Amino acid sequence: MKRKAEEETSISICIPSSVISSKNAYNLEQATNIIYQIAKAATIYKVSEIIVFKSSQAPTKEEPEDKGTKKIVFNEEEEPNRSATSTDDPSSNDALLAASLLQFFITPPYLIKSMFSPHLNKKFTNIMPKFKHAFKLPRITTLDLSKDFKEGMIIPRETPLVRKKSSLKKVKADHKVTVSKYVNIGEPQAMKLDIKREIPIYSRVTVDLRTKTLVSAAKAYGNAGHRGAFGYLVRMVEDGDFSKVFTQSAVPEGYSSTVYVNCNDYFGHNKVELPDTESVAGGNILVVFGNLKDYKQDVQLLFDTKLSIPLGCKVEDAVLIALTKLT
Repeated sequence: MKRKAEEETSISICIPSSVISSKNAYNLEQATNIIYQIAKAATIYKVSEIIVFKSSQAPTKEEPEDKGTKKIVFNEEEEPNRSATSTDDPSSNDALLAASLLQFFITPPYLIKSMFSPHLNKKFTNIMPKFKHAFKLPRITTLDLSKDFKEGMIIPRETPLVRKKSSLKKVKADHKVTVSKYVNIGEPQAMKLDIKREIPIYSRVTVDLRTKTLVSAAKAYGNAGHRGAFGYLVRMVEDGDFSKVFTQSAVPEGYSSTVYVNCNDYFGHNKVELPDTESVAGGNILVVFGNLKDYKQDVQLLFDTKLSIPLGCKVEDAVLIALTKLT
């Protein structure tokens, strides 16, 4: 049995919602590709958790109008500028979109509509049209899959028929079905699980196709995100309170160390006095990416070390560089 110090390292990463703000992503297609790049890096290096933090960047002064000639881009789909079309809080919209896309890229195609149903979360009411570019991208092939296991979602069985006193005919019962043994695994017919207790409907599960039972993602694929998530766990901190990155952690014992990676800092304005690190050895590591303006200036007090990368890297590039160095 491995000692605790020798246990495999678990890496969580935190990215700011500004990674797909209108400054960094002119339209939805660009935003989708940025998140796709982060999702691919996370699956390659088996990241356990991705936290999307609602950026607290203050609005910058309006830039002077460019009176030069307009750049012509061929074969580009016409899409309105995201900053010009958003009527709600842009940073909240960016955080939700980033988190949703991250979840999309690790969700099997047959579960997309179920996972992002407004019945599960009212915030998903208008999310499906935002996936139009994501549907066109190749599936991420670095996710561990097996022919003996499949991801599924518990679905309600048909509401039972009962005979009411006032009627001779049987009608559907008034109560709604909340538990079930049936699971959608992308086949024409739902699979009935060989289990004793029914499972709450709309639960995401991993199914052993040989025994028709439920297993953990870690047992099925040899790797899983925190809380048994397939791929990685996606978490969102919306209210700008960075302490919730720690207090709402998916790791019961908390993070063992926190590494800061300075990126989106094109002029080297961030002065962070922290010890340098080039590797991590065991434990639950949290790696925070972004410009300090994305968070709060005093947030660096929560960091243990920093990882140096080339100045001016964008967040999506910094994720790949940092994970390559640390693992």
